[in-house]
Amino acid sequence: MAICYVRFSISGQQAIECVLTDFPARIGRAEGCEVYVPHPSISGCHAQLVLDEDGCIVLQDLKSTNGIYFTYKRISEKVITGPTRVIMGKVDFDFALTEDDFAAMALPKIQSAPQETKRADVSSIVGNGASFPEKSPAATISRVAGSGHGGIVCPHCWHRFDVDEFLFIARHQSLIGDPVLGADAAQRFLPSRFTPEGNALDAAGMSCPDMACPRCHLRIPQAASEMPPLFLSIVGATASGKSYFLTSMTWELRNKLSQTFAISFTDTDAVNNQILNDFEETVFLHSDADELVSLRKTELQGDLYNQVLLDNMLINLPKPFIFTIMPSEHHPRYAEVCEKMSRALVLYDNAGEHFEPGMDSVDNPTTQHLLHADTICFLFDPTKDVRFRKYLNGIKDPQLDAHARVQRQEIILTEMINRIKKYSGLKATRKTAKTLLFIVAKFDVWRQMLKMDLPEEPWQWESELNTCAFDIDLVKNVSFQIRLMLQRICPEVVSIAESFTGDVVYLPNSALGHSPEINEETGMIGIRPADVSPWWVSVPMLYFFWESGFIPSIPEQHRVHHDCTPVDCKRSGDVFFVTLPGKRMPLQIPVSFAGYELQDLESGIWYKLPKQQ
Repeated sequence: MAICYVRFSISGQQAIECVLTDFPARIGRAEGCEVYVPHPSISGCHAQLVLDEDGCIVLQDLKSTNGIYFTYKRISEKVITGPTRVIMGKVDFDFALTEDDFAAMALPKIQSAPQETKRADVSSIVGNGASFPEKSPAATISRVAGSGHGGIVCPHCWHRFDVDEFLFIARHQSLIGDPVLGADAAQRFLPSRFTPEGNALDAAGMSCPDMACPRCHLRIPQAASEMPPLFLSIVGATASGKSYFLTSMTWELRNKLSQTFAISFTDTDAVNNQILNDFEETVFLHSDADELVSLRKTELQGDLYNQVLLDNMLINLPKPFIFTIMPSEHHPRYAEVCEKMSRALVLYDNAGEHFEPGMDSVDNPTTQHLLHADTICFLFDPTKDVRFRKYLNGIKDPQLDAHARVQRQEIILTEMINRIKKYSGLKATRKTAKTLLFIVAKFDVWRQMLKMDLPEEPWQWESELNTCAFDIDLVKNVSFQIRLMLQRICPEVVSIAESFTGDVVYLPNSALGHSPEINEETGMIGIRPADVSPWWVSVPMLYFFWESGFIPSIPEQHRVHHDCTPVDCKRSGDVFFVTLPGKRMPLQIPVSFAGYELQDLESGIWYKLPKQQ
């Protein structure tokens, strides 16, 4: 019989111990969990202990807000093979398989607040009447919720470090020459003197508010240091439209998120987001809306990357786009959710060539952000799939030209999955806890194939909430219909995606809302800003926010319920076998659709899958 010993302590209180013999066993703040942890940094169902096929006990993250950290790295799962210590939320946990190992583990004192920065014991007056404050600014920066030691994650190189390891960036013009960034970069230094405002003083006595990562020495905006990060990676083949998707998505979130869901979406730092801001100006704020314009291709090197010297190697790191998301003051639950919802959203875009086999190298680790991504957007371009193109015959679009490039996109998806499993240590037979948003792009080209009338906005105003609510029922049904379409046309793509994670959401998307044109002068494809009308471009991010608990779904009493037909439904592992009337073979539907009403478009009947137990 499998046995797991568990110990945790909250805010220095007496440790709580329990012995588990029945699995799966949930760990969380919800009172129904087998291990009940009443702390706000713990999600309702934060994690679970399960038995794998070999009888080993495995700790799995259940898409918790604050994650699980082992040896300072966020993990999605961990096999308990002996005494194991992890951090969830702001709570330290001990796990052991034997009573002797359990007794030998000494739970350290839990830090409920950041450490004060280590500094010399100096009380003298420095600079222009400035003295040392009680704490340095690094000491007052909030840790990533639930990360304990090593609570800051660098958005550039993904190094995890403690707050008192922050370097500061010298401002005096004579203090140049950095061993990591080169001879022209300002020096980075560990401070020992501070102004009354808490800024570090460099060797020339100048106030230095900007901070940098102790490993890559790249600047980290203060807001990105104070708020827990949410990482989102965008993956896709070359010329699949990733930059257009990212540009349209961020533009729409800037303009709609506050008025629809009472969430502020702003640049954390204009310097980091300059390239994306330029893209937005090209597409949405161009001086001549009728001029043919285009976004430049994402290159393998150049100003989209930072080049640093690490371990005596020149390494290219992708520049992240960093945004601050937080509830607006008119949010109906502002005081309650302000701390939980205030996050630094870090987005990554890469050239499609970076995801091709053989492009992952030690000096070019540009796709390793995938390991840290809470959610991954995989952009699937139907105009690049030979089988899709047969269904689109007759549609006038330069991307469907006979000479246009086609590509096997399942190879990109497979390479992405292999890299994540390789660097995370995840076994080939296991699934990750990450969400995969499988976005079928250029919906304006293939819309007639879906055979559904979709609203432009899958949300509605809820007067009781004073905000909009996300129509998750509609999104789930659309996801199911697109999955069926993909299974019919390119089934191997669905199989690969669902072998990676049990939470795949299939979404339609059009970053431009219309087909591009050929520029007769250059022969290149371009768009006219006046014609741009994005469609469902913010839905992937809204789903991400809904799943993270940031935006509500439509309340039960306001949801549209259909007259569902009883169906034969049997569960086997991670799928339901559903036999519909008049069908010889049952549908195999992932359990991620459990509890939702789905429609068979051929017969028009609706049916509902049972909820997960």
